[in-house]
Amino acid sequence: MAMIKVDTTGARYTVGAVAKPKTDMEGRQRQDRVTGASLFTTQLVKVDAEGAEILSITTPGAPAVDQGAEVRPVNLVAIPWQQGQRAGVAFKADAIEPIHAPSSKAS
Repeated sequence: MAMIKVDTTGARYTVGAVAKPKTDMEGRQRQDRVTGASLFTTQLVKVDAEGAEILSITTPGAPAVDQGAEVRPVNLVAIPWQQGQRAGVAFKADAIEPIHAPSSKAS
């Protein structure tokens, strides 16, 4: 399985939909094959110079991020796949971290 590291430089990511358990065809939650951690899928909206794109990103564990929050996917990779006549690209990250805006305290 080929994994392609995604350069996230110059792109902004916003949470479009909060994390949901990633399930198999029988509705059972999928587990990471190496660590056994429960997998979740979070919908992110990527905006860069090319325009906007919606990505569903799988992570071990549910990221603690709210809808609309600006975030950063950690170690984002693209995984091309093909099943019969169907093909696509899956996205996986080690984590999705919130980007904290600097607080504006009045003096």
